[in-house]
Amino acid sequence: MVKKKLLTLAGVVGILACGACFLPPLPQKKAPLPPALSSVHKIAVQVEDGTAGNLFDSVIMSSATASNFNRILMDYQVRAEAYNTVGHGDAVLRITMLNKTASCVPKGDGEYCSIELIASYTLTAVDGRVLLSRPQESSKNGIWQQGNSLPENLKASTFERLASESLAATAGRLFLSFTNSK
Repeated sequence: MVKKKLLTLAGVVGILACGACFLPPLPQKKAPLPPALSSVHKIAVQVEDGTAGNLFDSVIMSSATASNFNRILMDYQVRAEAYNTVGHGDAVLRITMLNKTASCVPKGDGEYCSIELIASYTLTAVDGRVLLSRPQESSKNGIWQQGNSLPENLKASTFERLASESLAATAGRLFLSFTNSK
């Protein structure tokens, strides 16, 4: 009798152990933003080029920056989308490019090209309140290139990819270090 009870108990424990191992992971609660930004869950991102010689399309850059923002801050409750999509969410993040520089340094068979972007970041609530304002923030990014081709390779898609990653990373850093508006 005792033997049957022990055997039954061992079977139950084994079934539970095996079943628990093959269950999908429990959903993780997303980390909250700083308290002052806790009401922000959906952000419309608008990126504009305020420099001479516009290098990028604002609609494409807004979409790419929103996508990178979501990737970088995937553990947080806030989501971003391009400003031109339907609805504008809880807030609008306007990023205006003030200055952009690119340079390359020869390295072995190729070169290392870097871009530096100076931009202003303004997060405005639906009611018009400015939640976050940074008039000049710098961000840098780089890429290894083959050959000496800065003018060709840092235009269009390569530049847009690097720039959108830099802008999103800077916006994410600003959000997470937010302590005071303005």
